[in-house]
Amino acid sequence: MEDDDTTGPAGQVNNFDNQEANMPPLPLYKATVTEAIKRGENIMFTINASKAAEESGCVVLRQHEDIEWLHHNLVTGNATEGVIIPPLPVKPLSDPKSAESMSRKHLGDNTKVMRGDQFEGDCKAVQKYLELMLSHSTFGRDKNLEKFLTEEEAPVRARLNKGLISRLGSAIDSARKANRKDVDDYFQDQRNFANEFSKAVKDASLNYNKLIVAQWRLSSSYRNLATDFTTCTAEMRDEPLIKVNKLMKLVSEGCEDEAGSLELRSGQSELTLGFFLELYARYSDALKDMHFRRTSALVDYESCEKALEKAKPAKKAAAEEAYNTAKKIFETSSEQAKKEIKSFTQQRLLSSAEALTAYAELQMKISQDFYSQLFHTRKHVLELRL
Repeated sequence: MEDDDTTGPAGQVNNFDNQEANMPPLPLYKATVTEAIKRGENIMFTINASKAAEESGCVVLRQHEDIEWLHHNLVTGNATEGVIIPPLPVKPLSDPKSAESMSRKHLGDNTKVMRGDQFEGDCKAVQKYLELMLSHSTFGRDKNLEKFLTEEEAPVRARLNKGLISRLGSAIDSARKANRKDVDDYFQDQRNFANEFSKAVKDASLNYNKLIVAQWRLSSSYRNLATDFTTCTAEMRDEPLIKVNKLMKLVSEGCEDEAGSLELRSGQSELTLGFFLELYARYSDALKDMHFRRTSALVDYESCEKALEKAKPAKKAAAEEAYNTAKKIFETSSEQAKKEIKSFTQQRLLSSAEALTAYAELQMKISQDFYSQLFHTRKHVLELRL
């Protein structure tokens, strides 16, 4: 069936597609995460939500566990056959010890500079997640999403099972079905691409983070050097020492400027290209999970087909019902997966273009701003006669 086909096997119009056409377009709400603040052991996100056609709306406070509960309800409350589920954002660091440990890991144990809270990136990650869910044809009209954005109090959460046994069972099942050859060459090629893409984007994200960390460490070294130049000045007793002190002060200022430039470059890199790579590193797992669920549906379909062929007359009806159900799930999964893959590809290419453009523009602006500062320092050094 083609992606834009809206007719059933008898040539009748598909009622679901017809209903979708008569509904208001997605997204129904616009969500903006304006800030994140610490409240005890939690990070609270301020979310402004308004209907697409309205300027004013609701302001709600939500923590990461609320987002996890929303995600759980969206995934379990909707049919996800063939759906690439937008990934959850990473839980932000909330306690000071974890933040300090992460800072020292990036800057080194001997650093005198500590990185501040990374709440701007956390806000951007939560906002992107909400935008992806609000725009998704499967999740965008879910009432749980509407309540999350509009009700003052967060929904009551239940404890989510994240036990080792469930993860182990999932890993065994995945290993058993992951290498199953597909009956459709298109999906086999797409599965191969998903595996290669996942490896490539995760390597790119990891190595890019290493580059950013190296810039932060270099910035820390510049600040230490600036401090050393400032503290090694001599007492101003005569003209030559006064000139030396001026030179030390100018070099210190240059080191501070270069440190500020590197920190700003690194921070903006994390929010543009780094954010894109980290998001799609997680999204690549969602893509692979979609293929795995479809492959599982294929395995179940073939198992039911074999069971039907071998079924005795007394169990024939039950076997036929199971076969028809498995067949429907597999066909629905395959049809939806083609649409999802096409949408995901377009979204990925558009996001990469936006991220690269924003990265390049910000890097150029930062370079231009700090060039004038460094040029000013250099000019004063050349004018200084010892």
